[in-house]
Amino acid sequence: MLKQQQNLSGDEKAALQGFGRVTTDSPPVFDPGSAIEAASSFFTANGYVVLSACLDPVEIDHLNEFYDRTQEERPHAWGLRNDRKPHHQQQGLIFSQPLLDYPELDPYTQHRSSFPVVASIFGGETHVRFSEFNFREAPENAGIGAMNFHHDAVSADRFTRSPYMPCDWLCAIHYLTDVEPGTPVFCVVPKSNTYNTLKEAFEGLGEAYLEVPIYAAAGTCVLYDTAIFHTRLDGDGVRARRTWHQYYARGGWLPTDTRYVRPPTPVLTNWNLFPERLALHPDSKTKLFFSHWNTAQCEWVASGFADPIRESMPRGNQ
Repeated sequence: MLKQQQNLSGDEKAALQGFGRVTTDSPPVFDPGSAIEAASSFFTANGYVVLSACLDPVEIDHLNEFYDRTQEERPHAWGLRNDRKPHHQQQGLIFSQPLLDYPELDPYTQHRSSFPVVASIFGGETHVRFSEFNFREAPENAGIGAMNFHHDAVSADRFTRSPYMPCDWLCAIHYLTDVEPGTPVFCVVPKSNTYNTLKEAFEGLGEAYLEVPIYAAAGTCVLYDTAIFHTRLDGDGVRARRTWHQYYARGGWLPTDTRYVRPPTPVLTNWNLFPERLALHPDSKTKLFFSHWNTAQCEWVASGFADPIRESMPRGNQ
């Protein structure tokens, strides 16, 4: 995305801060237990969907306790020391690969509430692949500057393929704290997933162009197509926000209306690693879910999951 921004004109760069058409209307919210089909349809039409009460109070307490515990035990992994990592810039705090060392988190990777909706969006559970799992925090008094609107990983054929869905990558953001006015808030531009720049989305969508902040209680989950434009709007600089982010890729080969076979989505990163207990899981469905390997993962597996190989990988020694 940085390289793409460098090639933009001055007006286009300014537009990345948004066009100020921030709606005060709350987006519809769907029950992940009883409204899977409706939630999936809304996602298909808009590029995102909000799911209510995906995490129960016990899970919210567990994950917040995990934050407190690991920030005390492993501050370097969170970027809490002076030698902050480049990928923490303008992101607050990030624990990039907690699954490597904490099996207690495994049940969340296919969470009983949000995962069935993810599977529906991708066209079935066998088409869902794990990509990344991380925790983030915008701390109190962080002084974090404004983040540009941007998209995450994208595939060029999204402009021409028919049908567009299923999307290539999907991210699930679970709120671990209440997000209310004054809190840093996730904000999306619905229907912007087939535009190359935010300016093009503004011009192409016309009156339908909106910047939608998603205020919601802890336990809420937002699913979004990584191709839609989104950002984090700053809060009041005092209130903190904690979120769990999980990325999924589409696996399997799909026919399309234009008579070519659509290949599986490429890997999301070249550095993310899956621990042995998940990559070589005895359950075939779980092993398929964790089968979307990048080159770093292949080399780590070939080494017998050797610690020195892991430690040589980017973010592998957190």
